Amino acid sequence: MNIANKKRNIGLDVARTIAILLVLFSHTLWISDHYPKVVSSAMKLSGTAGVEVFFIISGFLIGKIVWRELLLPDYSFKNVKYFLLRRWFRTFPNYYLLLFVNVLVWYFIYGEFPEKVYKYVLYIQNFADTSLPFYRVSWSLAVEQFSYILGPFILYALIRLFPKKNRDKFFLWVTIFILLCFTLTKVYFYYTKEVANIYEWNESIRKVLIYRLDAVYWGFLLRYFYNKYTDWIHRREKLLLGIGLFGFIFLNILRVPLGITVEQTPGFMIIFYLAIHSIGICCIIPYLVSMKMKSKIGVQFFTTISLISYSLYLLHYTIILHSLKTIFPSEELRGVSLWLYTFLYWGITILLSYLLYKYFERPLTNLRDSPRLLKFLGYSKN
Repeated sequence: MNIANKKRNIGLDVARTIAILLVLFSHTLWISDHYPKVVSSAMKLSGTAGVEVFFIISGFLIGKIVWRELLLPDYSFKNVKYFLLRRWFRTFPNYYLLLFVNVLVWYFIYGEFPEKVYKYVLYIQNFADTSLPFYRVSWSLAVEQFSYILGPFILYALIRLFPKKNRDKFFLWVTIFILLCFTLTKVYFYYTKEVANIYEWNESIRKVLIYRLDAVYWGFLLRYFYNKYTDWIHRREKLLLGIGLFGFIFLNILRVPLGITVEQTPGFMIIFYLAIHSIGICCIIPYLVSMKMKSKIGVQFFTTISLISYSLYLLHYTIILHSLKTIFPSEELRGVSLWLYTFLYWGITILLSYLLYKYFERPLTNLRDSPRLLKFLGYSKN
């Protein structure tokens, strides 16, 4: 698989690879209830961590682009449109292709079309409530899409109103404003609604857009401080790494044994858990940014999985695993048969994701840099 890109940051590719493999590992639990207890417990923990890592990486990298555009002397609405054009060429083709495939798979399995598909077309499937059983992994993509729109439009409006003000400060204050707003939506939830267990918390808080639009903006906040205090941060990157790993382990492994649960501490879980989780991941990122890897095989592996991670995320669960379980039911599998099924599922998922990336996702993404397309749309590179 020779699809490596020499300009990529290996540390962030390692983070993406770990994140997508955690998500894949988590959803593997749906194959059967007969995995060894320690394995099934790890599967239950891994999905949340994986998706949250993606949010922070996305905010950190997208924040860099927004920051760069914002500081251009001739910054205008053209820059906002160009930014969105590039993001949509990166995300829309795969999403809508696999949305269509998901509809076909659903119809093949259940003999009817899924409800309210229009919500998925508009990315509002989980706007104020958990999404329907159809295409469940798409909830995080809705959070990302609205994040791409919210911050850049607020920043553009402020610069139009106050053209002489410090744009660095605008970036910071808009980021903090968004973080506060969507922390307050969780506070509102805490005082007006209830969740009885971790499953309800997962469906009613973690996967609902109006409570999660702060997720990507923790990455924006990291970008601000990273740009402003790069040397200071890198001198302390190992300390930050230790803090981040401790927080990560505490929230994902030690929390329940210590009695920090939805049932016992609902306020912490509803208002603070996800924010602290994001801050912990932010502390790990600077170490990864400066990470080096000498092994060519290691670089190739992490780069490849990172590059296909978006395709893998969209394919692995509601298309591949759903179809595989329909054709070859797996609920009663145990032992060797279960592990063979598991490795077959992982192999098929990685292979199809690679093919989708190479022959569809990458060619469509590359169109965003086509001079003819940019000229036709009236955009130009800055």
